[in-house]
Amino acid sequence: MPPATKLPARENISPEVQTFAAEQGVTNYIPAIMNMTRQIFSNSTVQVVLEDDPEIADDRHITLEVSVRHMDVSQALQAEYRWHEGLFAHCPAPLAPVFRLGLDITR
Repeated sequence: MPPATKLPARENISPEVQTFAAEQGVTNYIPAIMNMTRQIFSNSTVQVVLEDDPEIADDRHITLEVSVRHMDVSQALQAEYRWHEGLFAHCPAPLAPVFRLGLDITR
């Protein structure tokens, strides 16, 4: 798959995340991962951010921050398991560690 340099405008992803995604070779996988995330966590908001690990130097990840609504903890855990399984269906295993899921459960 040829490397993409820009994501579709509807994804509303910051230039910083886009640059990091291109450096990591994962740009082409983001739209499918975003769609999967929206399907699993319907009625939730999704924000894509670039996070630095505070304990490990130069360890960065693309995190999909999901504000979960109308789910209890058990439902959110099941959805999180589905997300991790789906990640490997939408992204090659060697590249999957670039992505993280962050859940904020609100009621």
